[in-house]
Amino acid sequence: MADLWLPLVLLTVVAMAFVLVPVWRYRVRETEAGVAQRATRNREIFTQRQAELEREVGEGTIAAEDHQRMLAELQRAFMLDMEALQQQQDKPAAAVLPLRWLPIVLALAIPVGALLLYRSQGAAPDLALPALMQKISEATDEQAQSAALAELADSLEQRLERRPDDLQTGYMLGTLYLGMDRYAEAIGVFDKMLVEMEPTPDKATVLGQLAQARYLAAESVITPEAQDAMEQALALNPNEQAVMSLYAIDAFLKQDFVGALQYWRRQLSDLTPGSRDAEELRQRIALVESSLPAEQKAAVQGSTLTVTIDVAPLLAAKLTPDMRLFIFARSPSMPMPIVAQNVPVPAFPFTITLDNSMSMTGAQLESVPELVVGARLSVSGNAVGQSGDLETLSAPFTLNEQSEPLTLTIDSIKP
Repeated sequence: MADLWLPLVLLTVVAMAFVLVPVWRYRVRETEAGVAQRATRNREIFTQRQAELEREVGEGTIAAEDHQRMLAELQRAFMLDMEALQQQQDKPAAAVLPLRWLPIVLALAIPVGALLLYRSQGAAPDLALPALMQKISEATDEQAQSAALAELADSLEQRLERRPDDLQTGYMLGTLYLGMDRYAEAIGVFDKMLVEMEPTPDKATVLGQLAQARYLAAESVITPEAQDAMEQALALNPNEQAVMSLYAIDAFLKQDFVGALQYWRRQLSDLTPGSRDAEELRQRIALVESSLPAEQKAAVQGSTLTVTIDVAPLLAAKLTPDMRLFIFARSPSMPMPIVAQNVPVPAFPFTITLDNSMSMTGAQLESVPELVVGARLSVSGNAVGQSGDLETLSAPFTLNEQSEPLTLTIDSIKP
């Protein structure tokens, strides 16, 4: 914040100098020139009036005594005016002080007023948010982190008071309250947000957070209020993340592991494949599956597909230890794999069994009428195919009719 204000102050001072210095100099010159012009004009008037008096006495219009008296009055008035002008010329600054200081006062008042207005109505508090976030990340103990979180909550509260319709700020504040175990306040924020929201997936997300706040406030119990929020969310997004997580945790606590896995898979279907959240959820699914009894594991895994992969002799020389082997099954009409697995370059021929525990989207192998299976040796190790990769793709087949292991030979190079 200080790094921003210092350049602004310096730029303001420079801008004021460009305006005030010429104005100041102009005021002084204008005052001196005005005094000289008035003195010259006074002399002209005195000379003109003196000549008129001489003409009038010569014409007999006025008596000699009146002439002397009027001439004395004219000389006295002229001398008083000239003395006054001389005093003004000797002290020009005092004579124009209010006007000369007016530009300076305005130049100072405008930026100060703008700063005060900006701090009360503008986005100045928003500039503090990055610093607060950094302060939280740099906290070295729980007490310092709690203090930083409380400071962030105060800043978001003030921001939301200024802009009650700012849904992003409301969501940030509500989720922050959840993280701070301030469930009642989180419920209040989410309830206010939902009043004005249209029925969109974003509203489903807020409903999911509201359900989570109500669930935690009730000490991990799905209350009727939490259930109502969950049902509203699912009507907008059947795989809403927080709702799937709540159902999965509730099933897991009741030792319904198969049900928990089903909800986690539905949750996985809405996550970006390969993202950190997706990988963490897949690891959780794999950990739970590994602890299941054989009969439950079979129910969870559902259909399986065994694939044996080999490499054509002409391409065997192109294998390197840095490659990775990607195996996937997908619908012929969809580019996204249903299940996928990748391993370091194995000894060929290599056999692997694909099942629903390797699902990329939460979908099942048996969910599509036809499948194709592909194998790719990635030169870069990237899941997305690139030029130079070695690959193959099977013909479409029906899963129920594939009783024997599927055999694939990697025999082409991706252009």
